[in-house]
Amino acid sequence: MPHLDALHFELSRQALGTTQAKLGETLGVSRRTAQRWASGGGYLLPERMLDLVQRVHPHNAQLAGVLAATLGSTLEGLGVVQPPPPPLPPPVPAPPPPPPVGIVDAVVCAAAEAMELTPREVRLGLHAAFSRAQEIGLSVEVVVAALKATLPAPASVAGAPPVTAAAVA
Repeated sequence: MPHLDALHFELSRQALGTTQAKLGETLGVSRRTAQRWASGGGYLLPERMLDLVQRVHPHNAQLAGVLAATLGSTLEGLGVVQPPPPPLPPPVPAPPPPPPVGIVDAVVCAAAEAMELTPREVRLGLHAAFSRAQEIGLSVEVVVAALKATLPAPASVAGAPPVTAAAVA
């Protein structure tokens, strides 16, 4: 049987804004029993303690939690409050980036087209150029800017549109 000590009886009475007698009446006990609880505490039937927990909770949730513990439970376990919702599942990870080989082939093909060579003929030269740039700490952006500044004037090839710096960059 849960024990209600004098302190928690008094705190409950204050939280409810009532008298000892009215609190005893609310819990279904005599005025004398309520006076005994106020002076030294006493035992309550579990259903009376649950009633007290439910009445105190809207006024003092922390005190209601302490009273629920005398029943060996929690506010959630007694149904006084709803348990928190379960945590959301982790977000779905972003899909992996496309394989770099396909993306790099687009760069190789652009260079091959600009040089009017096959991608196979250009690949080795591009690899050497990018490897060297990486070794000396140049970013792609720096290389592009430097190359753009030194592009020759467009040459006309019969039947082909002129190559411009914007088209190469």
